[in-house]
Amino acid sequence: MNSHDDGDRPSAKDASDSGVHTVRLDGDEPSAMAIVHAVSTALKRQPLDLEPLSAQVDPEALDDLLNGPIGRRDGLKIAFQFEECTVVVTPASISVYFDPSTGG
Repeated sequence: MNSHDDGDRPSAKDASDSGVHTVRLDGDEPSAMAIVHAVSTALKRQPLDLEPLSAQVDPEALDDLLNGPIGRRDGLKIAFQFEECTVVVTPASISVYFDPSTGG
């Protein structure tokens, strides 16, 4: 089962009332795909309804950072804006910060 198939999976922390949605980053799924799924889940929208992630970040560079020697360092955080959300990615998790009153 894909780690983002539904919002009820145990490893996901869905705190839509507080405007934060956090999921564990699964090493088997490309980070760009995981980010799109995390944002779509947080905003309760379909992944294909989102703008292309590549308009904000280079997916290959993101994977290189997370999976390379730098990604194994403690404290690595990559933050960027996507779909009116702030996305913070570490080698272990993705956190999506959004305004729950506007859905984004």
